[in-house]
Amino acid sequence: MKISDKENGYNDFMAPGSFVGATLAASGIKNSLIIFHGIAGCNIEAIHFRSDQIPGGSYVPVIPTGLNEADCIHGGNEKLLKTLRDSIARAQAKNRIPEIIFILTSDAPSIVGDDIHTSARVVEKESGIKIIAADTPGFLGGIAQGTEIILTELLDKFSVSKSNIQSKNRLNIIAPYLIGSKNWINDADEVIRLLEASGIEVNLNLCRNLNIGDLNKFTQAGYNLNLSAEDMDGFEKKSFELGIENYYRNLPLPLGAANTEEWLLNIAKDLGNEQNAQEALIADRNFVQKQLKFNYNFSWMSTLIYQKKCGILASAKFGASLARCLVWDFGVIPKVIGLRAETDRAIKQSLELLETLRGQADFEVLVNPSYFEYGNSLKDSGADFSIGSIHDKPLSLGHKIPHLSLCGFNFFNQYNFIPYPNMGIRGTLGLLTELSRIMEETFYLRDMISAYNYNCK
Repeated sequence: MKISDKENGYNDFMAPGSFVGATLAASGIKNSLIIFHGIAGCNIEAIHFRSDQIPGGSYVPVIPTGLNEADCIHGGNEKLLKTLRDSIARAQAKNRIPEIIFILTSDAPSIVGDDIHTSARVVEKESGIKIIAADTPGFLGGIAQGTEIILTELLDKFSVSKSNIQSKNRLNIIAPYLIGSKNWINDADEVIRLLEASGIEVNLNLCRNLNIGDLNKFTQAGYNLNLSAEDMDGFEKKSFELGIENYYRNLPLPLGAANTEEWLLNIAKDLGNEQNAQEALIADRNFVQKQLKFNYNFSWMSTLIYQKKCGILASAKFGASLARCLVWDFGVIPKVIGLRAETDRAIKQSLELLETLRGQADFEVLVNPSYFEYGNSLKDSGADFSIGSIHDKPLSLGHKIPHLSLCGFNFFNQYNFIPYPNMGIRGTLGLLTELSRIMEETFYLRDMISAYNYNCK
């Protein structure tokens, strides 16, 4: 295992800013309203990412204040106040009064210094509706940073206090959209199903279909489970002050059979019932075996997949867990693994997980690579296909390598309509379906891609 951790003088990859993380967190709260104080392009980006919350969830309006060039120079407080008051008036007229309103900023009003907090106090006093104003420009950080801001603000705004009925076998799931899977909604549901089958109660899912009135139950959990491993220091300190620890074990995400067994049995040993966890795993294994036992398509495809080489570009813990799954469950060899993370903790934990593959596969790990760096390594690796996000696809095809969009968000038409997870032992069937699709492209289309794509005449 070779590790490349270069300090690039530039970043050319897709990296959503903190206002996207803040919008995702706020959109996971039922009966809320988001006032987006930023220019049109940032507003559209936030809305597109927010659409991930809608399948199986509630619709949360994102209302722009309509900043223009003059507002970005002279300030847009008046537009913010007008948008706030008009939005509340419309909600009152329809008897759909929100329980919480968020004011979120993108880069321009943050640079100008619009006083969003005073606007929030004024309108909150006028209307009696709780308003959280958060400065969340893209240059502040990434989606984990924006998420942390909203979660911490929620605990402060609703004066969450210690509980007298705290239970050590209860968990709060923290921001499941940070795990890095395009199928994160169904994956999070599978995580919750596995935990509850193992005698571990999921107390709250922050933030996914959260009733704001349930926030006072936050401290009834003994631990927060942050599946992404990103360091959210401020939120974690606030939680610790309220008596809640961050679950401490460095475990892989439950992708594939081996990862799922390690993940669930360790958590069950600490917080739940190991016997129940074993029974849940056996039941899921039997279910998958029953689906595949006489499936000749699976027999052919598993032979075709075996010993294929691939590249991975993904959120750090998702990428490391996926690499382990590919080697142990499918016999696919990752040759280059690009790990993306906002914080050192996520990178450190992911590298520790990849150490288990040392001696089993020969690969290069790139820490927060630029697209240029990853593309060159992918080309040189001799990979048969690549796995990443939808916006990585042109990069892969540019190097004449078929691409599977399995990571990131449902951004720019990464369609996913079937409510089936990629995580857990049952999720192996979802992964097989995805991998079979890219095998078809690798088998039939690679020569065509090489012949016709990106060739200069």
